[in-house]
Amino acid sequence: MTEDDAFIRAIVDNPGDDTPRLVYADWLDDRDDPRGPYLRAERDAVETGDIARLRELAVGLDSVWVARVSRPPVGVCCDRVRFNSRGRTLSADDIGHLERQLGGQFCAGYRAFLMNYNGGAPAPACLSYPDPTWADMDIDVGEFYAVGAPYEPAPNESSEWYGNLKHERDFLHELYQISGGEGDNPLITGMVQFADTPNDLGYLLIGIAPENRGRIYHFRDYCHFSRDPGHLFDYCDTFAALLNCIRPARNP
Repeated sequence: MTEDDAFIRAIVDNPGDDTPRLVYADWLDDRDDPRGPYLRAERDAVETGDIARLRELAVGLDSVWVARVSRPPVGVCCDRVRFNSRGRTLSADDIGHLERQLGGQFCAGYRAFLMNYNGGAPAPACLSYPDPTWADMDIDVGEFYAVGAPYEPAPNESSEWYGNLKHERDFLHELYQISGGEGDNPLITGMVQFADTPNDLGYLLIGIAPENRGRIYHFRDYCHFSRDPGHLFDYCDTFAALLNCIRPARNP
């Protein structure tokens, strides 16, 4: 683990505590690293809401680093959401290996999320939903899939490491074939599902192709309507924006 990784891990593992953030900023300032001023500005932006200024300061900085240390809606470092039962700590090489397995590339925000948390059950676990036809419904999230979660392949399957996230993607294509489709489901080509929404038998997916990279989709009741484009909903444009939508369920 590098010194940078250790500082980021301290920030992630102590949500709501500014001390690790300020210690890291001091360490960066001592090295005339431009990330120091950004880190201090990020802390101030939480209070002032000056997101535009924060985005200006992020220009020229590594986008994955920015996402790892910034809170939603700019980044994925969550203060108000906990992720229980997370997967093992991932390296950039681990994530690159999975991308090659999937045949796509993750956006900076999702890559940062995997490095910070590697999946887990979110608490709170409900999404505010921007579809007016479902305005009064909460979307429950069961779990964010991990990479490298324990999975024992069947005897006739490859034993190559790939993790739970890829296994779930293959499962979606199997459901499509069971419903009468052939090959991979064209409705989710260029995407990979990263979480399930168990109450509606659906999934959250993220784009990994050049034309949709990082965009978030919700497929309602995929288990019964895998071939129905009317059940695939364009949710939001960034992974950080998705995390910003997580909140406690509304009272009945």
